[in-house]
Amino acid sequence: MAFDFKKVFSTLKKSPGAEFTKVVGIDFGSASVKVVELEAREGIITLTTYGELQLGPYAEAGMGSAVKLPVHKRIEALVDVLRESGVTAKEAVLALSLSDSFVTVMPLQASAEEDIAPRVHVESRKYIPVPLTDVALEWSEIPRDEDSTQLMREVLLVAIQNESLAVMKSMLDAIQMASKPSEIELFSTLRAITKDTDTSLAVIDIGASISKLYIAEKGFLRRIHRVHSGGTAATNAIAKELGLTFEEAENLKRNYTPVSEHGAVIKKCIESTFERAFQEFKRVISQYEARSGVALSRVVLTGGVASFSGLESYANYVFDREIEIGNPFTKISYPAFMEDTLKEIAPIFTVALGAALRNFEQ
Repeated sequence: MAFDFKKVFSTLKKSPGAEFTKVVGIDFGSASVKVVELEAREGIITLTTYGELQLGPYAEAGMGSAVKLPVHKRIEALVDVLRESGVTAKEAVLALSLSDSFVTVMPLQASAEEDIAPRVHVESRKYIPVPLTDVALEWSEIPRDEDSTQLMREVLLVAIQNESLAVMKSMLDAIQMASKPSEIELFSTLRAITKDTDTSLAVIDIGASISKLYIAEKGFLRRIHRVHSGGTAATNAIAKELGLTFEEAENLKRNYTPVSEHGAVIKKCIESTFERAFQEFKRVISQYEARSGVALSRVVLTGGVASFSGLESYANYVFDREIEIGNPFTKISYPAFMEDTLKEIAPIFTVALGAALRNFEQ
């Protein structure tokens, strides 16, 4: 088990000559599984195929439902999406769900000269809510400002449940793919979204069940905040308001435009669902900027619901700043005729694409 924090924020467009020239990134969420296959062609990272498959039907639930599938059903869904997408890569990077892990920034009072390694495992027991024997633990110290005189150092702790790692291995074994060391979805997201010009960045990732905020500065994760609200909650609100089934409401949400039938109701349900999450994220961002004295370069919205028409303008209003929709496809090469399509679906495939990019890091 290994993580490489030094490579989390790579923004390369050229391959340094990886052992495998073709790789598929896999994002197994609670509502769907997404895959993105990339290939190095004459040193240029190129999109070869991508695909998404809803998981609801594998649990006899509606499209868009957040479900928890047994391992054999997860393997079945993964095999199906790889086949239907025409993936031919022999290596995969599977991004692990944040819900299967524990990530936090741990402060340690220590001088700049002290070797903190022996203390990290001792102190981490106070932050990780399960026995350390049940997880794979990695850590990396976050560099301090050169002019800092404080005796406080910060360590990024990452722990993944051993059970989740075993499930991941069984899935990759089942599809007979080699695997790079695993990573958590948030690092795939940051790799996909970060630009060379970013000095600091906030990413809001809206999933089916949970919305997450990541704040990164100078190539290191600084803050993480989660709110239990996502696309499924929005669909439930629409279904309740209009007296529809979940699947009917999901279809309305996915096909919404400002002139859609019941458009005003759908828009209201979406905004009311994410108002609390956005307000919480706004507070966390404001506190971080006030404490660090650093204004964030960008705030980026990603995840499936980020494609919802009108959410960007609503986020601009709530955060009282410019919010942009993430487009990780700008980091790779693809046919020009796909430009509009990829821009529209980009937020959905952020994690899968970021995972695939891991293979092309120096």
